[in-house]
Amino acid sequence: MKKIDSFVLRFWLEIGTGLATLLAVLIIGEAGFAVSSLFAITAFLKRRKLDERETQLFHRANTLTLGLVYLSMFPVYFFFPAFNWLIALFCSFLFFHGLCNLLLYKFGSVGGAK
Repeated sequence: MKKIDSFVLRFWLEIGTGLATLLAVLIIGEAGFAVSSLFAITAFLKRRKLDERETQLFHRANTLTLGLVYLSMFPVYFFFPAFNWLIALFCSFLFFHGLCNLLLYKFGSVGGAK
């Protein structure tokens, strides 16, 4: 089977899986977490060796993702204490990781010197 070489497709898949899982959990309940199996599609996406710029963008996106996920857990804790933390963490991580990577690949940099 031929693998697809596209980082942008992977990032959109992360955003879509995060949102779809969150919506399924809100509508169906904890059984909706099964929607997260859509993330298995990434096994068919080809990984190539990253150059230096792409590696730096990945590291920057990971740092931004950590901060955004950390901040997204506060509303879950204070306003939705009955919501499953693991599901909230998974959905917010996928969504923000895909979003940060997509924005960094599109614009090349966030803050700082270019």
